[in-house]
Amino acid sequence: MESAVDVFLRHIRPQWTAMYSVARRYTGDEDAARDLVQETLLRAWRGFAPDDTRTYNRSWVFVIMRSAMLDWQRKVDRRITMVSTPCGELTELAPTDSTEPFAPLPNMTEERFREFLDDTVVQALDALDPSFREVIVLSVAGGLGYRDIAEVMDCPAGTVMSRLSRARRTLRENLASYARQTGFLKESRS
Repeated sequence: MESAVDVFLRHIRPQWTAMYSVARRYTGDEDAARDLVQETLLRAWRGFAPDDTRTYNRSWVFVIMRSAMLDWQRKVDRRITMVSTPCGELTELAPTDSTEPFAPLPNMTEERFREFLDDTVVQALDALDPSFREVIVLSVAGGLGYRDIAEVMDCPAGTVMSRLSRARRTLRENLASYARQTGFLKESRS
């Protein structure tokens, strides 16, 4: 028979990388991200009951992380920020025609997500409404789908889809000239 610790770790281990990626985006700092992950794991362990009939799905731990982050944010009066990295690409997500919508965002590792960002992209992300920025972070860095993000944010999946769509549209509009300057987006011929 598995111990409670083994059952807990079986649910948590697959989420470690994504947890750290999302925590980095929430906090903007490696040490704070580690603290947030640690607080998340502590809260998850306190509420964990291996004999409980609840399903400990993927979004479970992100709901706890978001709650811990919001508590911490209220206490420290911090804002969710994105952090720039020295090397960056706009990414293959940009369509070649400015009238096309963005392609679906793929799952990215922490390293790939960091490559995705540069100062211009970070500024565009920081300019987003916090709820729009959060769905981008949970989707890209956390690798969560609509339903999981909805559970984490405690809102309907339709709201998540709308926020993600509006965030992508806003990013596309705000980054269009940058994308043309860097060659990621070609001018459409009329």
